[in-house]
Amino acid sequence: MKLDVPDSRKLNHKKVFITTGMAMLILIVVVIVVIYYSSEEFRNFMDKYILRKDVTEENVPMIEIDYESNTNVIPYGKYICILAENTLFEYNSSGRKEKEVKIEVNTPVYDVEDKYLVIGEKNNQKLYLITGDHIVWEKNIEGNLNKVTVNKNGYVSAIISGTTYKSVIVTYDEKGNELFKSYLSNAIAVDACISPNNENLAYAEVNTSGTAIQSNIKVISMEEAKEKNTEPKYTYNADQSNLIIKIRYQDKNKLICMYEDSIHVMQNEQDTEILKLDEDEKKVTFADIELTDSVFRTIEQSVGLFQANTMIEIKNVNNEKENVYNAQETVKSIVSAENIIAVNFGTEVEFINTNGWLVKRYTSTQSVRNIVICDGVAGIIYRDKIELISL
Repeated sequence: MKLDVPDSRKLNHKKVFITTGMAMLILIVVVIVVIYYSSEEFRNFMDKYILRKDVTEENVPMIEIDYESNTNVIPYGKYICILAENTLFEYNSSGRKEKEVKIEVNTPVYDVEDKYLVIGEKNNQKLYLITGDHIVWEKNIEGNLNKVTVNKNGYVSAIISGTTYKSVIVTYDEKGNELFKSYLSNAIAVDACISPNNENLAYAEVNTSGTAIQSNIKVISMEEAKEKNTEPKYTYNADQSNLIIKIRYQDKNKLICMYEDSIHVMQNEQDTEILKLDEDEKKVTFADIELTDSVFRTIEQSVGLFQANTMIEIKNVNNEKENVYNAQETVKSIVSAENIIAVNFGTEVEFINTNGWLVKRYTSTQSVRNIVICDGVAGIIYRDKIELISL
């Protein structure tokens, strides 16, 4: 009986053919990636026709706004929420209503971090901490609520006016226990936030009692404050007339401070300027610090009598790496959250990530009114509807 023994030469030829094919495939992929990164024209072609990053109003899910009372759209986790008729209605990325929470709020001040939403009635007394579809705690505060923030652990800071002090900052733990109050007699609190590790409360204040505006950043130890020592462990006095706008704790407990003319990072009692917002021969139109680990600014560049492009510079606060995204239009408005920046050009919105790459491009036949960004979904807001874009 004769056995069929494979020809070793044929096997070798087959191996060579497979190896060559794999090498060619890898080479083609590498070439495409290199061209995609280096050629804007090729990248736009790939984004539109191959990667299908372009969407229009005809092919996205929608939430109808048909409530009779005043409505507010709030991004919360993976939900787009509508606050109307003293109820918070939570919709998923498909536009289906999943949950609702009854709260006594009509004109909200709110903040979202991770699974927590803190929300209250602006210039009034009601304050709530919400997770999912239930209220963790609610308060009737003394004074008028101006601003609230929450960290990822549910710790809340609330700025209050309308008392004998110019501002009072109240801090609560995740169960609603009041930890301490900070009283400001000579300055107005602009912003406050609690570090992700619950160690520090930072607040920004503005003193207008002198001949020039004085902005200060103060950091209080939460542990010492609970022991009745609310004196700041660190104070940074900005240059006179340099107005503080907002502060935010980002990744690795870094405190990001946004002024009228610059953005700074504070860590280990060191203040470092990382981005200028007022620079000769550069028209900075927008900037923000609401991302997870980055900050950005937009620079408008004239290319004709009635035409301008926009360059978006994104800087990582941890490694100071800078990424740039070039848009061929003038920006009307801009919104950012997590690692997404939504750039509104009027009837078109481009969603880019902090690496400077396009995630989605949305086109409409009418002007976009507003935009909210959630976990994996964005809402394009019109008067009577919200269109949902998967990110």
